[in-house]
Amino acid sequence: MRLGIVASHESAAPQVEGLAAAAARRGWACRCFLTDSGVRLATSPALVALAASGAIRLDVCEHSWHHFSEGPAPQAARLGTQFSNAELVRECDRVIVVPGRT
Repeated sequence: MRLGIVASHESAAPQVEGLAAAAARRGWACRCFLTDSGVRLATSPALVALAASGAIRLDVCEHSWHHFSEGPAPQAARLGTQFSNAELVRECDRVIVVPGRT
């Protein structure tokens, strides 16, 4: 199973962290794409640890990163474009979008 997770709001942290951790425990390939204020999740210790261990791939919208965050992205995260989101959708068997709430 290849699971894709897309988050567009920072309030989605509990759901994204839980889904990514569950996928890793099952041995599933998992890609996360963070956009809008969801890019702030790239500093989540849980997601950084999963990405650093290779359990998930963590892609961050570069445009959103510069708009919503300061400084360089964590090393475990890959700055990219919406094309990264399109790749995730194409490559994953299932995609979960977690919009969060404002």
